Amino acid sequence: MKRGITLLMMLLALLALTSCNSEVEVDNSINVMFFTSNQNASLIPSYLDLEQGNKIQEPAVPTREGYTFTGWYKDYYMTESWDFDKDVVGNESIVLYADWEPSIFQIEYVLNGGEMPSDDYAKTFHGGEFGVLPLPSQEGYSFISWYTYEWKDENGDVTTIPGDKGNLKIPEVFEDVTLYAHWKPIVVDVKFNINYPEDNAPVLESDRMSVNYGDSIDFAVLEDTDKYIFEGWNVKRDGTGEFYVNGEKFERKLRLKLYASWKEK
Repeated sequence: MKRGITLLMMLLALLALTSCNSEVEVDNSINVMFFTSNQNASLIPSYLDLEQGNKIQEPAVPTREGYTFTGWYKDYYMTESWDFDKDVVGNESIVLYADWEPSIFQIEYVLNGGEMPSDDYAKTFHGGEFGVLPLPSQEGYSFISWYTYEWKDENGDVTTIPGDKGNLKIPEVFEDVTLYAHWKPIVVDVKFNINYPEDNAPVLESDRMSVNYGDSIDFAVLEDTDKYIFEGWNVKRDGTGEFYVNGEKFERKLRLKLYASWKEK
């Protein structure tokens, strides 16, 4: 029993002696660390082992996609800025915080013949903003979507890529953007009636065709017969209505029935 107590006292004495002889290491260096952002910002190296009372050199300007850097601050809530021409480091390490403002980007709209529903639509946007884009209209056409490439090429051929749904919201970009309106023309069903005054009527290759709004009219031209001259296609059987003339612009939006108009020789 006495032997156990003696061993315990020796162990406690050894621990006390060890504790007294141990030196606690304290880091007294003065450092300045730069906090940019938790999201998509460049890193700025810390300044280490600085002398108290000295100024520090302003570091390189940090970058962050969609944002503009506005300065360094002494606190996280950006209440007091750091002045590199006047402020000096104190007797302890600090953190300087980068302040950011969302960059403002411009939107240019190419309407390709359409018009906006009103003047109240997005003309600028902040990086990462996904606002709704306006829905324009155009006589004889259905609006498809906004695209970042033109609707037609230099030859007038539609360039819309099959399966590309375009953008009905602001694109996810961090730069100025040009948006092009793409359209789909209204397709009109046109039916033809030979309307020949006698039974032996000329043969028409097809009595029906689909025509896009805005296309150039290109209807069949019937040959004159030995008794009658073909005058053209008319909306009325007796030829007193409107004629649809080849080469003119087709501007009908509803289905149409046309009658061949004949004039006796």
